[in-house]
Amino acid sequence: MSLSRTLYNQYTALHRWWHRHGFGVQSPSDYELVRDILFEPLHYYAYKDLGLRTNAERQLYRIRLWKPDALVIHSPEEYQAAAASATDDTVMVIEDISGTNEATWQQILHDPRARVTFDMRKRGLVLFNSKRIKQNYLL
Repeated sequence: MSLSRTLYNQYTALHRWWHRHGFGVQSPSDYELVRDILFEPLHYYAYKDLGLRTNAERQLYRIRLWKPDALVIHSPEEYQAAAASATDDTVMVIEDISGTNEATWQQILHDPRARVTFDMRKRGLVLFNSKRIKQNYLL
């Protein structure tokens, strides 16, 4: 790995850490989403009962508690089909946005229907509320 790539990775990690703790998230509802759902540090009693061992499984569980009808997308085709029928209440979780779905994630960031996006490095969250201003958060 080159020195420039190492420095870039360190800068990105610091940038993500700074924004993840709420700095840069101006909307109170978005801040609450980040703090209480996406990165909740407390342990729910149901984690053990449901067999949720990893942080990613626990995060998806909290998202499902918040929006039970949230769509989990694993491929570009699934996104295209779901985005065509998206309403203001539609919430999508895009898996592996830094790997196999990186091109799809870049497409979502430029899609005018996707109003608020949260980039969590490996997973992305997309809100389609048309009353919101387009905003992309890097957490």
